[in-house]
Amino acid sequence: MDGKKRILDIIKLYGQLPQTDLVRLSGISKSRTSEILTELEKNGIIIRKKLAGKNLMVSFNDNKFLRIGIIRAAEYPFIMPFIKNLEQRGFYVQVRIYDNGIDVTRDISLGKIDMGFSPVISQIIFSKVFGIKIIAGGARGGAGIVGEPCKVGSTVMSSMELWTMLDFRDATIVPFSSPKSLIDGLGKGDIKAVAIWEPYLSILESKGNRISHIFDPIHCCTLAIRDGLDEEKIKTVYENSFSEFMSSKERWISSYANLLGEDYQLLEKASKRYVFDSYLDINEIYNYLKKANVYLPS
Repeated sequence: MDGKKRILDIIKLYGQLPQTDLVRLSGISKSRTSEILTELEKNGIIIRKKLAGKNLMVSFNDNKFLRIGIIRAAEYPFIMPFIKNLEQRGFYVQVRIYDNGIDVTRDISLGKIDMGFSPVISQIIFSKVFGIKIIAGGARGGAGIVGEPCKVGSTVMSSMELWTMLDFRDATIVPFSSPKSLIDGLGKGDIKAVAIWEPYLSILESKGNRISHIFDPIHCCTLAIRDGLDEEKIKTVYENSFSEFMSSKERWISSYANLLGEDYQLLEKASKRYVFDSYLDINEIYNYLKKANVYLPS
């Protein structure tokens, strides 16, 4: 492994640590570690603060280190050119993969990540209390119901939950925390159906489960950023990256499959159930919320 990457990965893991610990954990010589850190500090990626004695505390520079959160889904292959273009502008980017949208949105609100893609419904609710801002769309649709929609499992405060409320008003919605727990609940018979997203929809279908309903292509997860980020700069890079994705989807789906550790053919098939669209009409979302009898201040 490249020495610089090894050191960056260790800092990413620990958040901050003494330079002496970095030498020990990396297995790189003291002099070479110092050279790499001097280069990273010069480029503004890391900062070093002097502790008692001669030791230095090493951490990322918040102005150059961006943490992006996503849900484990087939929905976000467009983040690959986004990451590339951010790195070309001198940022060091870390992607964190979550099991549900509530955790992503919470971590944006708490400043544990800088931006993230999560259900627009949860982002709207959190934005009323915390300093987060929804700035762009991503993909529409990409979800459906497996089983009979009477007792339906869904992740909490998600697009799946909202869409089920819209399309099946008499259904009982049972809350779950992850796609794995949803699939387990369906297999055990705890629920009669699951409202779930890709690639899990395709995985269940490949195992002989019947897809009883495909949701309309409404915006699911949107891009929100924490307070303090340069909205216009991030949005410009994102829009340019999205155009790059749209011109060569197969290339980016392949690299996205590597990021998730998923099979390319599965993600390539699953991505066809999405309509990729970076434009977001927030009023359209509010209209859908009103149809589901969910009223929030604009």
